[in-house]
Amino acid sequence: MFTLAFPGRSAEEALRLAAGVGFDGVDMRANKDGHIYVDTPREVRRRLAELADSLNIRIFSVYSYLGGDFVSPDSKVRRRAVEELVAHMELAVDLGASYVRIFPGTRERTQENYERFIESCKLACREAEDRGVYIGMETHGELAYSGRTCNLILEHVGSEFLKVVYDVAGVFMQGLNPLEELREIDLSHIIAVQFHDFVREEGRWRPVLLGEGEVPHEGVVEYLKNRGYEGFIVDEYEKWWHPRELPDPEDGLPRELSYLKKLFGV
Repeated sequence: MFTLAFPGRSAEEALRLAAGVGFDGVDMRANKDGHIYVDTPREVRRRLAELADSLNIRIFSVYSYLGGDFVSPDSKVRRRAVEELVAHMELAVDLGASYVRIFPGTRERTQENYERFIESCKLACREAEDRGVYIGMETHGELAYSGRTCNLILEHVGSEFLKVVYDVAGVFMQGLNPLEELREIDLSHIIAVQFHDFVREEGRWRPVLLGEGEVPHEGVVEYLKNRGYEGFIVDEYEKWWHPRELPDPEDGLPRELSYLKKLFGV
């Protein structure tokens, strides 16, 4: 689960709460206002990794908000963005995490932006390979939003260290069929699949508990099960962004975990 579920809580509290609900691991929100950041001292990183181990829970990934500057026309800005991603990789190594999520959000879907993004990813993947940490590109924004666009980026970057974080609801809200888009991507390229739910009301998407909205999860889950998917399953509970619309995590998360377990038959 993503620690976006725990606004106002410390990283230690987030780990304890996630373990108490019954999750196997967490994706740690890495931002200056988040649960951890690249300036977190090594001693604190070590304590968090030890706490997770004592709770029998894993820190699966570091969720960064990097990616937009990968397409900057300024080469210095792009270089700094890659350097910042490397710092997140170091954080992931210290926490024992498998991957760093990037958020390729940009408002312009242009050939120039694709070329810049791909070149930045190539540089970042060399660093990821050296550290044994994957980069997870979320299906968000104007560049990686469908099966075709993900495949285009994966093909041109050409590194096994670039993976896809497949956001089912994000694809659906683009007006696409998440199952059909998922079928286009080789599952070996998908490191995580995110689940959250929404209903459309008065021209906006309102978050609701899993299974209470319009996002079609069942077909996606059946496909993953039938194809033997072995990557991460993420409950993206957006309490941070929607504090009034979603129940407190102590109430909402057990219901969401129960829903996912029922879908996956575990």
